[in-house]
Amino acid sequence: MQFFFFGLLSDPEILNLVAGRPVPGDPFPPARLLGHRLVHMRRETFPVLVAAPGRQVPGVLVDGLTEADVGRILFFESVEYEPRPVAVDYNSDTLEALAFATTAHALPDQEPWTFEDWRTRFKAHDLREAELWMSLHGIVDVAEADRLWEEARAAKRPFTDLVAEVCGAAPRKETGAR
Repeated sequence: MQFFFFGLLSDPEILNLVAGRPVPGDPFPPARLLGHRLVHMRRETFPVLVAAPGRQVPGVLVDGLTEADVGRILFFESVEYEPRPVAVDYNSDTLEALAFATTAHALPDQEPWTFEDWRTRFKAHDLREAELWMSLHGIVDVAEADRLWEEARAAKRPFTDLVAEVCGAAPRKETGAR
């Protein structure tokens, strides 16, 4: 199944880190999701899809992901997103792909989200947080990871401390992820 990534996962460095390996196909072919726009998720740097007739969301098509890749991506997307089939425009053809739409846990803000703005302002921060978050993969399930993450955030506890405690050591760097 093809995936349509429009946010952080459309960045090859983030995608490779999340997958735990270089994902073949980069540069990924561009596509568009019609009838939507992107806004910031409330209190986050991530985007949220919202219906918007006449608008479009740019993104990329990614194919050839393994079952392990998809499992890691599902962990990364956590409780805020879930995969849903969407029709995307690719070279004037309509294709079906899976896109990560937000769940009830993700509240939209009204501030527009753009990939370029994210890359300039937030990518370095989000890359580090993604590395820390993915260090929890295979150690705790996504619900427990999310609970621990939110507790650490509420207590203003560094995520590095949380990961070190849960993993028993400093977060490991995944080979081939960068």
